[in-house]
Amino acid sequence: MKNIKIIKTFNVLALAILLSCFAGCTTATTSVRAPTVGYSGFDNARTVSIVPHGTALNSMMDVATTSIGAQWSASHVDQVTLVIEVYGASYTAVTGAELNIDGEKIALTPAGYATDMEPSGIAGFMTSTKSFLTDLDTVEKIIKSKRTWLRVQTPTGTLENMVADGAKNSKAYYALIKFMDAVKTK
Repeated sequence: MKNIKIIKTFNVLALAILLSCFAGCTTATTSVRAPTVGYSGFDNARTVSIVPHGTALNSMMDVATTSIGAQWSASHVDQVTLVIEVYGASYTAVTGAELNIDGEKIALTPAGYATDMEPSGIAGFMTSTKSFLTDLDTVEKIIKSKRTWLRVQTPTGTLENMVADGAKNSKAYYALIKFMDAVKTK
């Protein structure tokens, strides 16, 4: 019985540490990974991509959070693919996503039907990923916005996380700035 209490205590502490890492990793910091710039082997078009970075948690009690990454190709100069990830204790299908940018609601167009699912690399947490198409102007609106929120639909409900809100900007926000800087660099 004592061992069960120790294991439960350990699991609660591990979850608290993990959630504080997510909160610390997804709050106002400009420290994000650099985008990858390359050229397509298919048509030699310039490409830019950035791995998903975390949006801000609403509270330490959140059991799942979201991240945003992006991909662009000069062969489709005005189009961008936003890569939406959901981290949580279980896999979940991502059935839709929308942005609220300074009050303008923008529904994102799914790039495919399936949600990719894999272990996150953190024990007990899973990653569910789906790509959505939008235009490059949407990303520009996000990085120029005063307030942007992401809503992700799943079969069991919605997740809503802040991308930008005044001085409280997420890593996803700063990653999109670096992404757009790389897209604009010739």
